[in-house]
Amino acid sequence: MGFHPLVWIFTWFQWILDKLLSPTPPPPNARLSRPRIAVIGAGLTGVSAASHCVGHGFDVTLFEAGDEKSIGGIWSRVNNTSGLQIHSIMYRFHPSVKWSEGYPDRQQIVSQVTQLWKRYGLQERTKFNTRVTSVTQDRQGRWIINDPSNGRFEGVIPAIGSCGDPKMPQVENQGAFKGEIYHSSKLDGKTAQGKKVLIIGGGASAVEALEFVVNTGALKTSVLARSEKWIIPRNAIVDMLLAFNIFGQETMFSWIPERLLKIFFYRDLEDLAPPGGGLFMDTPMVNSDIFHQIREHKAEWLRGDIVRFTESGILFNHRAQGVPKGGPGRQEEVKGDMVIMATGFTRPSLSFLPRECFQSPLYLYNKAID
Repeated sequence: MGFHPLVWIFTWFQWILDKLLSPTPPPPNARLSRPRIAVIGAGLTGVSAASHCVGHGFDVTLFEAGDEKSIGGIWSRVNNTSGLQIHSIMYRFHPSVKWSEGYPDRQQIVSQVTQLWKRYGLQERTKFNTRVTSVTQDRQGRWIINDPSNGRFEGVIPAIGSCGDPKMPQVENQGAFKGEIYHSSKLDGKTAQGKKVLIIGGGASAVEALEFVVNTGALKTSVLARSEKWIIPRNAIVDMLLAFNIFGQETMFSWIPERLLKIFFYRDLEDLAPPGGGLFMDTPMVNSDIFHQIREHKAEWLRGDIVRFTESGILFNHRAQGVPKGGPGRQEEVKGDMVIMATGFTRPSLSFLPRECFQSPLYLYNKAID
């Protein structure tokens, strides 16, 4: 691989961030003197939080419901074809992370989380196969995780993320379908080669399914979505420009990037863009392949509602743009050999926390930083 100036700059940028901002890992078997902290969850956020705490001298115990293979959270459970949808320069969960490519795949993401876990000596501070079911306080105000045998802590950091188990809805007449049905996160070892694939859903999980069908050579793909979703190109410059909206919501200037996307990215497929704007009101799909697939007649995006399964596909109610979900439309059978449920994940419960954590204003604060 030859010298590339942008890669060189990116590498040095990451090196500088590490040197300037990464806390120093403690020596092996060090006794840390600052207050004890319990971190719940060994996903990306939990490992990052624990490493920061340890690097600043806090005595940390990391609780993880799964085994060591669960390090990385949701990234440890998705497909090998999954990867970042935004450029890695914008996905820095710790200053010491060093990406080797712009859009790393699942393996590299899990590898970076695992390296961070080891770099800060969290192996000896992690309790695997320990599902947290209760967080209570003793008379001195110290926190107890499950029972006193796990120790007492001055602080608790719940880091269980927003993605739990795969969400698999039951659709009417589903058992009659003679093809294959999979959740979008359970596609390793499967192939769509030469098949007509129906993707139910239009969010981030649909991106995961689209990557699978493109990589395995599907004959045709139909995305069955209840509404339009903004789709933005997988491009570092576009991602960073859109991220300049520091308000995280629609503004009086939001029409500008929305219009530019329609002109330069959607082009002849402008009908697939949400009619009422809202680019910054929801998480967009990041995919540069879907429009190419549609123009090559290898894919189609259908707006409407699932009526029921048939033996050879799905009975679908096509709705015109602007017609609300469940509104009137034209019913038609969409045939397919494989159905991928891009229906996301259940949200992990925080019910182990004390009731007081869900009262205003603390609950509102938790929601604001979620």
